[in-house]
Amino acid sequence: MEQKVYIKSYGCQMNVYDSNRIKDLFLNKGYEITNEFSEANITILNTCHIREKAVEKVYSDIGRIKKIKNSEMKLVVAGCVAQAEG
Repeated sequence: MEQKVYIKSYGCQMNVYDSNRIKDLFLNKGYEITNEFSEANITILNTCHIREKAVEKVYSDIGRIKKIKNSEMKLVVAGCVAQAEG
């Protein structure tokens, strides 16, 4: 089975940079990048806590992902929101 990863960045430019580094790590492991979280085996949300709108988007996206998430899909929340919320 083909392994796919979905990566979304919120907020600052540093998160975009970090997400690109994460993407490279997964590409080197043979994963395909997808633009649809519904196709992904791993979904990574790289978050920003500084901007309120970004925080709201993260929680909204988590809700949408949880509706379609199955036992095979891993959801990873990285970045500032993950740090701040624990």
